[in-house]
Amino acid sequence: MDKVRVRFAPSPTGYLHVGGARTALFNWLFARHHGGTFILRIEDTDRTRSTEEAIEQIMASLRWLGLDWDEFYRQTERFDIHQHYAEELLRRGAAYEADGAVWFRMPKDGVTVVDDLIAGKVEFQNREFKDLVILRSDGTPTYNFACVVDDTEMGITHVIRGDEHLPNTPKQLHIYRALGLTPPKFAHLPLILGPDRTKLSKRHGAVSVLEYRRKGILPEAMVNFLARLGWSHGDQEVFTREELIRYFDLDGVGQSPSVFDEQKLLWLNREWMRRLPVPELTKLVQEFLLLEGVASPEQIAAIPEDIMHRAVELFRDRSRTLVELAHTARMLFPGELAVPPDGQELLRPELAEPFEVMAQALDQVRDRSPAALEATIRETLARLDLPLKAVALPMRVVVSGSRVGPGLFEVLALVGPRLAAERLHRAAEKLRKG
Repeated sequence: MDKVRVRFAPSPTGYLHVGGARTALFNWLFARHHGGTFILRIEDTDRTRSTEEAIEQIMASLRWLGLDWDEFYRQTERFDIHQHYAEELLRRGAAYEADGAVWFRMPKDGVTVVDDLIAGKVEFQNREFKDLVILRSDGTPTYNFACVVDDTEMGITHVIRGDEHLPNTPKQLHIYRALGLTPPKFAHLPLILGPDRTKLSKRHGAVSVLEYRRKGILPEAMVNFLARLGWSHGDQEVFTREELIRYFDLDGVGQSPSVFDEQKLLWLNREWMRRLPVPELTKLVQEFLLLEGVASPEQIAAIPEDIMHRAVELFRDRSRTLVELAHTARMLFPGELAVPPDGQELLRPELAEPFEVMAQALDQVRDRSPAALEATIRETLARLDLPLKAVALPMRVVVSGSRVGPGLFEVLALVGPRLAAERLHRAAEKLRKG
């Protein structure tokens, strides 16, 4: 194969969504797999709809996903080149001027065959096409013409894009032929559908890629998820970036539409949170503690590093996103915790005295190790003539705000004896008041 050169060419009229991100990823993986070049080309010729904010958002999305580009272009900086090619088509008689615009002459009969690397041979009846504008009256190029010019000038070898562009391909092929140029190879990616098998939309989760970042999705999980939307390698589901580069090629892309399943994305995210080194995951969780308003910078700084690492290690198996993980860690910080609905019936009035006595005992403890806290609790319960099972679950609910989680003594060690005592004392007061 010749030196691979591919491009991702978004129109900056809005955010980068799931479909566009998958197209970018497949181009990037194809380039990296073949040791080629990945180009980011902003197609901003529509001056009325293109915005600088959209360009920055697209670039930020690609950076978050780790899709680095080797070359960068903006079509609005290339109008002289487009004008030159339009003049060449006029000179050859393949184009004409009318109404202040330049039009390309489309053939009126015969068949145009697109030999697609994914869809196979696709035929188009030429009678279906009308002549098309290639330069508007203001001198700006239209999509199909600018694509041909820029792909030619940039030496693009493969055009990998969504199959909504397949009907544009025969038009572009005729422009290539009129200019005496060899077109690149085309590969059109199948649609992404919602779970109900209809076209993916916002109600299915087709929001900005950066919105998934805000929801607490890891970039590793998002890249993994996007790669599996239409591409496969055996039965493997979880892929590192290195594995994707090693295995990805177009022969692994299927012809059928893929289904966007947010539950699968959440499953992959949990898998990646388990794989991430604890210190790295902890830094991300700390960001979300602030973003979600769970804790202040001062409160976060006050938690010993080993405690924060231990909390993240214990909580990540029970969380699907960084947002969930941050809210689970709420128990580490000062303040009363809401009692979950499934914990209300556990807090009976007769627990007021045991809670108060245990609060007083914990308030005297200086060693926050699970073993030391267990010894204190068991000794206190022995004095009260109560078995651990009589108070363990209600204590967990009061101290952590949840019925489930790590063992009770692990929870007490994470929260710390002082904060645990404070919550037990408050719970005892409320139980006395009924």
